[in-house]
Amino acid sequence: MKTIRYFTIALASFLFVACQQTPKEEALQENNYRFEGLTVSDEVTILTNYSSNTLLSIQLADIAIQDATSEKVRALATKIAKDHRQLFGELERLAANFNMVLPAKLSEEQMETVDMLKSKSGAAFDRAYIDMVIAYHDAFSDKMEAIMKETSYEGMLDFARLADSYHYVHTNEAKKLKMEMEA
Repeated sequence: MKTIRYFTIALASFLFVACQQTPKEEALQENNYRFEGLTVSDEVTILTNYSSNTLLSIQLADIAIQDATSEKVRALATKIAKDHRQLFGELERLAANFNMVLPAKLSEEQMETVDMLKSKSGAAFDRAYIDMVIAYHDAFSDKMEAIMKETSYEGMLDFARLADSYHYVHTNEAKKLKMEMEA
């Protein structure tokens, strides 16, 4: 009898843990349900992931505005925060047109990234932030180019063009700052 009770408790615990999802996973699940069988499903997945990472980018930029030691890093962070807030607003409008759900908060993994950046100080903080900017923007540039090449939806095309232009500027400025830091 105790064995059955322990087995039941273990199974219930497993199911409870398995059912917990990150904000991004919840949004993806809801969007996949809403767009099942539609041609925009790949674009919706990309935009859901992009919106989650846009929230992270805004959070990291806000921290860099406060904690960066270099005025150039602070200036880039200010530009990124402003641009990504605009991009998120565009994402919200696009999401409303497609009845999409966007993540409303950061995932635990993203919060770990925030905490890792907060743990840095001085030049190490500046380098870590710039490295994150470059990695983030590089990760999504191909995806925006794919949307621009393959989408048949004007709103998606306009958003991808805007995001790609911001990514180009942010990446180049971050790489330039990185070279200056390493010199």
